[in-house]
Amino acid sequence: MNKRFFSTLLLSLFAAICIMQADSARGNTGVILHTNKIISVSVDSAATRALVIGIINTVIKSSGSFDISAVSDLYAPNAVVADEEPPFSWNGPTAGAQWVSTIEKSCKDLKLRDLRGKIGRVSVYLQTDESVYVVVPVDYTGEIKGEPFDEDGAFTFIFRKVSDKWLIKSQVWTTRKGM
Repeated sequence: MNKRFFSTLLLSLFAAICIMQADSARGNTGVILHTNKIISVSVDSAATRALVIGIINTVIKSSGSFDISAVSDLYAPNAVVADEEPPFSWNGPTAGAQWVSTIEKSCKDLKLRDLRGKIGRVSVYLQTDESVYVVVPVDYTGEIKGEPFDEDGAFTFIFRKVSDKWLIKSQVWTTRKGM
């Protein structure tokens, strides 16, 4: 029994090394051990990370400037956006534009002025060849009837590569008080 176990272990280790070498030759250098299976993933590239963070910055800026056109082509055909503003979720390629429009309406209803989002330090960023998962802390500030407004929380984004373009698959806002 022990001999069979060690043989299997050595064979698995050899397979893992072969996978890592093959991935390394293709420019992929990450390996994850998950439920006793070795799964090869590519490590994020600086270019992809910069592109994704740039898209996120556009989304955050648009939520304060209500620039629907800036987000019009950033969402996947099956995108889902979730937020604390009714109706709480928007779907499809126009989910981002619908969300920005809802934020604008909420700001008008609340008389919230000068809404600005500031991105904090991103500490969760995971990437494969076709997906990115990123958690982005954001502090929103503004003014309601002359009083300071401040709400912090985090967006969780999932990006998918669609026709060689990174698009938002899902975007979920959670306030700090909701965590």
